[in-house]
Amino acid sequence: MNRREVLRYTAWITGSAISASLASAILSGCTEQKPDKKTATNADSTAKSSILHFFTPEQFSLVTPLADVILPRTDSPSATDVNVHFRLDAMLGQVFDANYQTTFKTQWLALEKYLHQQQFLQLSTDAQVESLQSLELSQNDDTASAKKALIEFKQHVIAYYLTAEDVAKTFLNYLPVPGAYKPCISLDDVNNKAWAL
Repeated sequence: MNRREVLRYTAWITGSAISASLASAILSGCTEQKPDKKTATNADSTAKSSILHFFTPEQFSLVTPLADVILPRTDSPSATDVNVHFRLDAMLGQVFDANYQTTFKTQWLALEKYLHQQQFLQLSTDAQVESLQSLELSQNDDTASAKKALIEFKQHVIAYYLTAEDVAKTFLNYLPVPGAYKPCISLDDVNNKAWAL
């Protein structure tokens, strides 16, 4: 799967156009900056949350379950199993430009307010899914900013999930050094899987 296919799948799954900032980051192949060695040696999630680049720890406590509601664990790992939530934070904080960061932060605050009003974290998983679906389908002007944030958030989560190394190596065809290009092959020849980046 190439970067353009990631964008196409993300748009198809979320049912909306990809933001220009997300498309630019994926197409340019940006990677997150590595934390310093002192932080990198500590693998527990408390240490990881201390290196947040965009979200506050309180906001991050909402990012984590929200990402897992969008991509829950099934026969494949959940979004947080492959650290999509940390990659999202690093990309927003270190890669995207200041204008996008400001716009996303404003919309995120509206989404956060909406989810707190819905008592999102106290709901069952089915009720959480229903709450997000009703927001996404809402035509109410009062929730327009929250809706925009949810769609952008979903696009980020799905795009980073599809480009995660664990997902690529386990659930997609992965060939670190590509061979010759074969334009017309049967899907059976590739085990009915898309190619990873």
